Amino acid sequence: MRKVAILLALTMLLGSLVGCLGGDDDDDDGHSVVGVWYYADSPMNLKEDGTFVAEDGTTGTWSTDGDSLTVVTDGDTDTVLFAVEGDWLWLTKDRNGDCTAFAPESIDEDEWEDRVSEKTLPSICGSAH
Repeated sequence: MRKVAILLALTMLLGSLVGCLGGDDDDDDGHSVVGVWYYADSPMNLKEDGTFVAEDGTTGTWSTDGDSLTVVTDGDTDTVLFAVEGDWLWLTKDRNGDCTAFAPESIDEDEWEDRVSEKTLPSICGSAH
């Protein structure tokens, strides 16, 4: 009976560690920019195929390299720094500069500033808006 208990405990322990094994994540820290992100209640969809669609219908392509996110729209290329902290996406032009926050869900504009101010800023940000 004791052997069964030990085997069961080991199985549970090892089973819980499986999620810690490395995988093929899009970036080094395991957080992906893929998904629908909201600035207040305005969505931006960064698709897995490297394309994006903004609420106003703007489309283009995107790619990441380390903590840099490059977006190409109508031939214009823009590169920003990004961080995914928790379930929020943060973008900034300059390290320790102002960050723009994007939430994983639509948030009413009246609540937006309060929700952003509750968040801990990632290391790339000096302040948030």
